[in-house]
Amino acid sequence: MLVQDPSKGNDVDAIFNQARQLGAVERPLDQLQEPPRSTSFTGTGRLLSGETVQSTSQQPEAVVHNIVFWSNGFTVNDGPLRRLDDPENASFLESIKKSECPKELEPADRRSSVNVNLIRRNEDYREPKKSHASFQGVGRTLGSSSSTAPEPSVASTPPNSAPPPSAGLVVDQSLPSTTIQLRLADGTRLISHFNYHHTIGDIRAFIDASRPGGRQNYQLQMMGFPPKVLADETQTIEQAGLANSVVMQKF
Repeated sequence: MLVQDPSKGNDVDAIFNQARQLGAVERPLDQLQEPPRSTSFTGTGRLLSGETVQSTSQQPEAVVHNIVFWSNGFTVNDGPLRRLDDPENASFLESIKKSECPKELEPADRRSSVNVNLIRRNEDYREPKKSHASFQGVGRTLGSSSSTAPEPSVASTPPNSAPPPSAGLVVDQSLPSTTIQLRLADGTRLISHFNYHHTIGDIRAFIDASRPGGRQNYQLQMMGFPPKVLADETQTIEQAGLANSVVMQKF
């Protein structure tokens, strides 16, 4: 169990020092980068007919996690603040000290490499301001007298940042939860927090809310080799094995 002793100051010092001793590399914040994408192995194969064909074995891409240590705790991938002296976080912090990947951050595809960035900020963590969805009135479809149901509009967000939660998506911090990295077809990467009971349909609703008016005839796939198609929107994140995974949007 990790216990923070006030007489010894912030225990973050011990975490960073031990990580350095075990091989962690220290870099300025502006030099933190994602690891290079895995290269593909290319070879040749032969059909029963004798015809030679080109074959490619695609390795899964690396998964990146950012852990920020604040004066009053730490956060994981833009998640909620977690206390250093909370017994539930003891095993997580012990893994960080040993330069090991915490169990909750292990990728679904065991062949994927994991890159964990430790970032320290000498200030208290403050909850980000919540964005409120604006109200959009009733509209009519051309050539039809019937009215369409109002839909909440969500402010557009810059690339690589998590958009406001879609309507109806509520993350209960008292229940098991996980982070999922979403790679959209336009190259945007989002990291979002979900409970295990959330469904693939909730993930689609989250993506749709981040891109109002965007095309919705897309497919979701869990990164791996081969990629796993996520066609059943009623399947939960736990049932689909999506905890700490990378989900891609494909048209």
